[in-house]
Formats: sequence, structure tokens, C-alpha cells
Amino acid sequence: MSPSEEPGWESYGLEVLRTADFDRDRLRRPGTYAVCFAATWCPPTRGFVPKFVAQPRLPGIVYALGDITDTEDRLWDELRIEITPTMIVFRNGEEVARFPGRPGLGLDRADLEALASGLGRASP
Repeated sequence: MSPSEEPGWESYGLEVLRTADFDRDRLRRPGTYAVCFAATWCPPTRGFVPKFVAQPRLPGIVYALGDITDTEDRLWDELRIEITPTMIVFRNGEEVARFPGRPGLGLDRADLEALASGLGRASP
């Protein structure tokens, strides 16, 4: 299946953010967003996204998927994403935390625990 034929992220029930939702490296939304940047063609991402979606939610935090399936998407460079999945936390548009994916592995449960721990301490 080619990248253009891969199913999208909408079926996971989270808000899906795209390039137009960002102004360079800023998210165009107020509040706190935990965003998992994902590419449908990436096996580690396809394995991680269901875990991200299923994790317990903290009040006041929006969990979203950032679709960067297109390798030419400007967000790869503007957000300095090298590997998917990568999680970035934005507060009032500014990046406040980052969990970069690792080559061949992506992210795992420990990264989700670190995300939840950090959000719990710094929730709005």
C-alpha cells in the first residue's frame, strides 16, 4: 500500500492536526495540547498510536494526532521532527516538552508515563 493509500488517523477518535494548524513552530490553538506526530507509513508509529489514544486523559489537556504522513510536509523541518512517532506538548501555542522517537523503535510505554507525569505536574 502506498503512503497515499494508507488509512488516515481520523478513525482513532482524536483531533487530527495538519500543517494549517501551525504557524511555523507554533500551534495555532490556546490551551495545552499533547500531540503525537505520526506518519501512516511508519510501523513504529502504527504500533504506538493505539497506546497514545488509549492512555488515561488528564483534565484540561487536549490529546491530538499531528499528521505528517507526507515526507515533504514543512512541519518535519519547522518542528525539528526526525522520527515518528514524536510527541510534543504545546501550551498556548509554544512547545513546552518534547519526547522524540528513537530509530527503529519510536516511542514506548515509558514515554507515555513520562508524558503523563510531566503533564500532571504542569497542568493548567
